[in-house]
Amino acid sequence: MLAFIIAPFYLAVNIYMLHWVLRWTGCCHRLCGTKAFRIALIVLYAFVSLTPLTSFLVQSPAGLRRFLKQVSNYWLGWMLYLALAILLVELILFFVRRARGRDFQQMQRVRQVQGGIALALVCAVSIYGMVNAGTLRVTEYEVTVPGDGPDMTVALLADLHLGYSTEPAYIEQAAQAVSAMQPDLIVMAGDIFDNEFEAIPAPDRVAAALASMQSTYGAYACWGNHDVSEPILAGFTWDTPDQDKDDPRMTAFLEQAGLTLLEDETVTLPNGVQLAGRKDPSRDKKLADTRLTPDELLAPLDPDAPIFVIDHQPKELEELAAAGADLDLSGHTHDGQLFPGNLLLPIVWDNPCGYLQVGEMHSVVTSGLGVWGPDMRVGTRSEIVRITVHFAE
Repeated sequence: MLAFIIAPFYLAVNIYMLHWVLRWTGCCHRLCGTKAFRIALIVLYAFVSLTPLTSFLVQSPAGLRRFLKQVSNYWLGWMLYLALAILLVELILFFVRRARGRDFQQMQRVRQVQGGIALALVCAVSIYGMVNAGTLRVTEYEVTVPGDGPDMTVALLADLHLGYSTEPAYIEQAAQAVSAMQPDLIVMAGDIFDNEFEAIPAPDRVAAALASMQSTYGAYACWGNHDVSEPILAGFTWDTPDQDKDDPRMTAFLEQAGLTLLEDETVTLPNGVQLAGRKDPSRDKKLADTRLTPDELLAPLDPDAPIFVIDHQPKELEELAAAGADLDLSGHTHDGQLFPGNLLLPIVWDNPCGYLQVGEMHSVVTSGLGVWGPDMRVGTRSEIVRITVHFAE
């Protein structure tokens, strides 16, 4: 419902931005001021800016729907930086007018320079973001927890968002990178899917890639807030009482991929590490389910043996630390994914991304392997995390 409420605002914003694009391009070259060019630009802009809606409405053929979804995901990133560029230019023009008055020739020259620079920056930042989103990196941390025995290596993945923005070759690359770490334990911290199982290209190939990851003690996963089946329009979802949100194909996929799902459950690994996987609070709300508190989940475990927790959202860090957790592994935040979002996350999360010690507990939050919404990363990275765990009495 919210998506339809904001639709008029979205259209108004895009009409305003198109007005600016036409002014900028018209100032750059006389060819760009011709009627034919302006009509072509308006048609192209209208097609691209409406893909968030058309990709939702067009259900078949599947190839056309996928194309529209991919264009939509790229456009959402371009739109963000175009809007920021217009805001910046508006501010600069405001101060130029205050300083120099309203001399037309002067303003035309200022607009030409600013328009050209703004469009070039929008293109450069957006293209960089598209390339950067598909550039996989490995981030490493070291932690020391109570216990004994040899060091162990944990590979942490999260936020694959398998769907329109994730290609099988990228998952295969990630699987090879994980195996190259020779991990003892593989952890998948939620948001494996992107609300639509049908959006996964070649699901058997993707599952086979994940199943190929090699580890000593196996691979474990928990659900995230997007691991449900529900309609989504430009990132907004809404309740559909007649739809089964708990898609059994997702659970079957995890089994095919060799991932053991932990839903408020615990296991003890052969080296004595106790691993707990939490349900996701947002997913449970959609499914009218509940999850255990940190105390309820961890109370049956041996407090003298290491306790690791997989929790998609890095919430309740202090509660988990008080309940006895030694290492909390999360995702969800994407580290903001797009600048300037990464600068705002500390307002919301105690540990927006990276490492944080909370009491005696270590919290590690990954920026994630995939993307949500805009198929871009600016100021953040797509990553797999390698954690070296040392044990000390």
